[in-house]
Amino acid sequence: MPDAGLIGPARGRLGPRRLYWRGALLLGVFLAGFVGLASGVEVSERELGDVSLWAKAYYTLGLFVVGGLDLGTPHGGPALGRALLWAAYFLAPLITASALIETALRILNPLALRARRLSGHVIVGGAGRLARLYVRRLRELDPEVAIVVVERDPNRPGVGELQAVYKTLVIIGDITSDGVFEAVGVARARRVMLLTGDDFANLDAAARIVSKAPRLRGRVVAHVSDLGFLRAVPRSTTHYETFNSLEYAAVDLVRERLLARFEDTVQIDVVILAGFGRFGQTVLDQLQAHANEHFGKVILIDTDARLNARTFAESPGFREGHELRVIEGHLRDLEVWQQVDEVARAEVGPPTIVVGTGDDGLNLQVALDLIRRYPDAHVTVRSFSDSPFSAEVAAQTGVSPFHLAELITNRMPSTWFE
Repeated sequence: MPDAGLIGPARGRLGPRRLYWRGALLLGVFLAGFVGLASGVEVSERELGDVSLWAKAYYTLGLFVVGGLDLGTPHGGPALGRALLWAAYFLAPLITASALIETALRILNPLALRARRLSGHVIVGGAGRLARLYVRRLRELDPEVAIVVVERDPNRPGVGELQAVYKTLVIIGDITSDGVFEAVGVARARRVMLLTGDDFANLDAAARIVSKAPRLRGRVVAHVSDLGFLRAVPRSTTHYETFNSLEYAAVDLVRERLLARFEDTVQIDVVILAGFGRFGQTVLDQLQAHANEHFGKVILIDTDARLNARTFAESPGFREGHELRVIEGHLRDLEVWQQVDEVARAEVGPPTIVVGTGDDGLNLQVALDLIRRYPDAHVTVRSFSDSPFSAEVAAQTGVSPFHLAELITNRMPSTWFE
């Protein structure tokens, strides 16, 4: 399998404006030849005196055939007719030749040639939701910049959107491959954003890029979704930037929403994290960093709650001063919430609940269950992007929605778009 293949939104078809002008030129040349023959102009290799207009139309079309239909030289008839026929003699073969050349270039993959000629472009690794967020924001700020997206999976749903909506050049290949580096013109790029779902691939590609193109030091950004892995990477020894998108979202969630909730309550709050995967762990890390004195008991719920709690204990780690309860089970399992009731029964006030799994539909269902079970609780529910349906339900039920896409985009540094 080759290192890279290229696909683009215009492959195999012309843009509307270019198609219009080519069609107009083709029709104009045909009419010039037909009018010349119909006006009474004769040709040296054909007898046209008694030939019908249909036959003359056929002879005109023959001018566009490869090699041309040999009609001979025009003579007789009006001068304008001869001029039009001579023009068709020269222009018809040129139109045919240009079409053949364009077809040959398409077969040879002109997108590859285009990619190799790019300079000052932005390279984005991955076609997932995070990559699309970045590309959308970049396109808003700089409509003209060339964007090359590298994605392993040609069937990934985001590929079509990146091509059709954001006019990117998509290369199917491995972002860590030297062949792909050459194909996308890394050495001539102005910035590289490594936003795939593979943390190691992002970091490995970043290290390779800055070693092969030292001028890009400080202009390569690698996403690391695992918070513990991110903290373990020795940033002082790298020449590229690393970040965690969930950390971006969690910072805003804690500072802008949960802190306000804590300040409005008299008691020390009970925090329930319904979903303790990567996002739930990141939220707890930010709570400990920015609101540690505002909450006491912490209840962690997840189908892999014990494993995830052990992982979190290693890095970033649980801080002292909080009573911790880990409950393993599905969020819609009634027995799980009966256990929560036993833990929270002794508390004075209603809990603060963050529903934050990676399943938007499940999150909303659980949030609606919880707002009925704990009517006075502050229930915050995660979704990736804004949903009119979810917003309508939230307004009627009192749950508080937050959208990762908005929080992540708002915290993307301006330097990433310069």
